Amino acid sequence: MNRLTTSLALATLVVSTSAVSMLVCPPQLSADEPARTAAQAATQPVAEPQTMSFWMGKKLDHSQGILRALAESDFEAIAEHARQLQRLNKVEGFVRRRNPDYTAHLQYFARISKELTQQAEQENIEGTTLAFNQLTVSCVRCHQTLRQHDQQPDLSKPAAAK
Repeated sequence: MNRLTTSLALATLVVSTSAVSMLVCPPQLSADEPARTAAQAATQPVAEPQTMSFWMGKKLDHSQGILRALAESDFEAIAEHARQLQRLNKVEGFVRRRNPDYTAHLQYFARISKELTQQAEQENIEGTTLAFNQLTVSCVRCHQTLRQHDQQPDLSKPAAAK
């Protein structure tokens, strides 16, 4: 393929992926918001909490893909899903970089997903399984940290007057 065809194919892939993502994971409405049509929801910017759940949903999809590929000993798929997790991890790191505990979890996740890729490229089922297990534990611990962080009061803001 020449460069123009490759660029056109890539642009088509990005647009179609975005469109499918909006259909599969539309922005969520809170209970106190009036009902909106799908077209209105698609044209309005997505708030940060929905953005986070969007990226987490993508990470979950790739994690499930790894589990499926592990069961089938499909090392190419394992490596590709692990590489996608590494890419998503970089995006998440940029979005949530203000939380130092989260940053530490991201760094660990990056090391483990890289190890997962290496083990898959070596077609080492035991090493791949161990790395996936460590990745799963990493996800659980990170979400525990995020829940604890969300429950703590923000001491940088003055308390509201009663």
